[in-house]
Amino acid sequence: MSTKKVASKLADLNFKKGTVLFLGVALMSLFSCEKDEVNDSAVAAVAETSVINSSLTAKTYYPATVLGIKSSTWKINSHTGSPSSSKYWDDITDSGASYATYQDPNYLYSDATWTYFKTWRGLKTSSSSSNPRVELREMTSGNEAKWDGSSGTHTLTWTVKVNQLPKGEDGSTGVVCFGQIHGPEKNSSGVEVDDIIRVQFLGSANQKSGAVKLKISGYITEKVLGGSKTYEGYALGTEYTFTIKYTASTVYLYKGTTLVFSQKMNTATDGNYFKVGNYLQSVKGLSYDGSFGLVAVKALSVKHS
Repeated sequence: MSTKKVASKLADLNFKKGTVLFLGVALMSLFSCEKDEVNDSAVAAVAETSVINSSLTAKTYYPATVLGIKSSTWKINSHTGSPSSSKYWDDITDSGASYATYQDPNYLYSDATWTYFKTWRGLKTSSSSSNPRVELREMTSGNEAKWDGSSGTHTLTWTVKVNQLPKGEDGSTGVVCFGQIHGPEKNSSGVEVDDIIRVQFLGSANQKSGAVKLKISGYITEKVLGGSKTYEGYALGTEYTFTIKYTASTVYLYKGTTLVFSQKMNTATDGNYFKVGNYLQSVKGLSYDGSFGLVAVKALSVKHS
């Protein structure tokens, strides 16, 4: 076979990234022979080398790197162990994991673009909640953030794609929260505010595609307005960019640049922080059954001014 034919056959091979080195070595070997001695079996050997070594080139994407977060700005709430017998960590580094390289395909992992928060019904959770979560908790210079919604402007913007809902308490619906402003258990006025606003999707149990409702819960709706608010026009697997803004004691939620919701608080507004990720709703006290919620996040940013 001529050198030109060898090159043609190689061009027809479907090479994967990361095999260049192996192919280069093989090619050097091939062309060191007399050109007329190069045959089909040698070309096949090159192709086989490509396939064998493609598995060695898989790249690991770490959530902290992909999201651009640091331990000084976000704490990772997550788990270790299998979902059926997991241990919850309010700060994953307390488990001995490295913040920079922590990942777990059961709970928190990334590709080149998205970071996936996976939360299973029945996971162990914090002492302050019966609903499990895999979330980021806002920090300020390495300390837990606590800011006042009546002073300055506090803004969280993130792009989210919810891919699956869990199975809820009633067996027919599923709810997952993917962003919130969390407040203190009691503010400076002695009022239990806890979560100020929860931004959620509501749909069917174990739903993986199709239409869902945007559901806004938390103190700002349930206490101030007398109940959660729901909005049509959303779907699983669809990318949305949301912004939560808290300023002049008023909470705003935007989808892109469109205002979806706003409401002024009726009590003190101190002690707040942002949370982003996957916080299951309406699964309190339920056992592990393999049901989970899956949320993907990218383009996360926080601004205080």
